[in-house]
Amino acid sequence: MMETTHDNQFSNAIEMPNERPQFLKILCILSFVACGLMILVFSIGTMLLSLDESMIAEVWPQMIEANPAFESIDPVDFLHQFGMVCVYGLIATVFSLIGVIMMWRYEKMGLVIYAIAELSSNFFGLNMDMGEQEKSYGGTIFFILLDLVFIAMYFVNLKHMTKKTNNTFIQSGS
Repeated sequence: MMETTHDNQFSNAIEMPNERPQFLKILCILSFVACGLMILVFSIGTMLLSLDESMIAEVWPQMIEANPAFESIDPVDFLHQFGMVCVYGLIATVFSLIGVIMMWRYEKMGLVIYAIAELSSNFFGLNMDMGEQEKSYGGTIFFILLDLVFIAMYFVNLKHMTKKTNNTFIQSGS
């Protein structure tokens, strides 16, 4: 029978990682899913920038049929503006995802990055030229409130976000 020697000093120096709080785990997973979906939607939306005038002319009558208020809007300018909003939204969502990844790794700075990216993304589409009667600020207010709720829930979990590093091996001089 072979006997294994066990170094007690080494095994005592290794800290077992604390389990991620369930609330933080659920928040991060929800944010991962939301960021993934938004990246997909904004990526598709950025494809509007590649449409030429002939393609827009083919599609625009169907858009007017769906929403008659589009009849007075320049289609090329509108779709270009919408495509640019999607580009900005894509960039903000990537930063939001970076913030969530940082919070998943217990880094507090992730909350700041997440909060700035989420809140700023709500204002990208407000300057689109759609005519004043078509602008709806209710959706913007709803998403700002939703973002604030998530930011508050992450803030409650801030006490758990302490970067866990195991540098005892480095400190021991080995």
